[in-house]
Amino acid sequence: MFAVGVVRILTVGGFVRPGGVSFPAVRGRGRLHRVTHRRHITTVIGCLVFLALPAGAAALVALRAGDELTVAGQWVVVRKIDTLPLVDSDYSRRFRFDSFENPKLKQLRERYKLDAVVAAGTTEFDKQVLLLDWANRQFKKFGKPSSKARGAIDVLAAIDDGHTFFCQHYADVLVSAAASLGWYDRPLALRRPDHVGKGSTEHTSTEMWSSVHRKWVMMDPTFAMYAEKAGVPLSAYELRQEWFLRDAKDVTFVVGKERTRYRKSDLPVLRGHYPGFGDLHLDASAITPYAFIGYIPSTDLMDRGPDYAKMLITQDAIGGGTKWHKRDIPKDPATDPYFPIHQAAVTLSKADGGLRVSLATLTPNFKAYEARVNGGEWKPTPPEWTWTPHAGPNKLEVRAVNQFGVPGAVSTVEVDVAK
Repeated sequence: MFAVGVVRILTVGGFVRPGGVSFPAVRGRGRLHRVTHRRHITTVIGCLVFLALPAGAAALVALRAGDELTVAGQWVVVRKIDTLPLVDSDYSRRFRFDSFENPKLKQLRERYKLDAVVAAGTTEFDKQVLLLDWANRQFKKFGKPSSKARGAIDVLAAIDDGHTFFCQHYADVLVSAAASLGWYDRPLALRRPDHVGKGSTEHTSTEMWSSVHRKWVMMDPTFAMYAEKAGVPLSAYELRQEWFLRDAKDVTFVVGKERTRYRKSDLPVLRGHYPGFGDLHLDASAITPYAFIGYIPSTDLMDRGPDYAKMLITQDAIGGGTKWHKRDIPKDPATDPYFPIHQAAVTLSKADGGLRVSLATLTPNFKAYEARVNGGEWKPTPPEWTWTPHAGPNKLEVRAVNQFGVPGAVSTVEVDVAK
């Protein structure tokens, strides 16, 4: 007997999003594909997945930290389940990430020796900061664009030809450079309120997914800057709230690969002098545009460019009466645009002879899951299996790995088995 349901999956570039269970991406459009993983049988037609689950699967009871139960005659206590959730929403579904198979990514990575650019970083986040700094340093002239080039490869070539660019092009370069290394960076369109500040009303920045910090982190390549509070990097929305509602009193602005730190009282900070433009400063005019945050749901910028039509925009009373683009507005701006990715969402339940481990992920260019037990070696693992912990304390760690070989955030389960 099988309980049959229908879930939606996007397979472009290996973006895997089935409801509750994750399968490797299935290539091709308009053809019928069948993938079997143990007891799960999946039929894929276009972007729909017809998922057949074993009878009773829907009735499995997910365990939580603090639960106690008997498994195979032994007393088991669940001490910890630390995992990022799988969020399947209108907002997560509208995002399109660049593909591992895009030859332009390989060209960009090799031509500009990006592996060497980030090699000195110890953690993934260290490396991302080095890439942020690199993107900023590629631009020699700042101001009104003198070329129609868009996309990282064309923009970088035009820089070599002496052309001038501004914030939008900085974002083009960082977004695609990150994608070439197997990271996920999304462009942001920003707008300040008419009644706040002066100068340019709009700005472009980015948010990069950090598996180290398990969150989206604002990274502004125009200033080689991110922001943090109590040592934790902030998202664009978090920075917005801190700036407008709390006067940024607890915010630190971190600039360049040197990670020089500034408080609001230190602004303005000179970031460069450009002939024909003058001095470029990190100051209030760089932050007030975060009043309106437009999340552009595309990172394949070298092929399609920014998808402004499907952009969602955070806007509220902070914007006053300022008029800007009319797009979907998230009901919960603190969470709706901030769905986790590159995670291994763990569900733990009781099974015959052990504990059932079920995994799900929203990983663009997904390749495989990996697991390790009690600090052992990372090994490939299926999306569902039965774990038989030994007597005493046990620790299980799982993660998703994309086709670039980049591992995602680690989920951890700890259980004690009575001796």
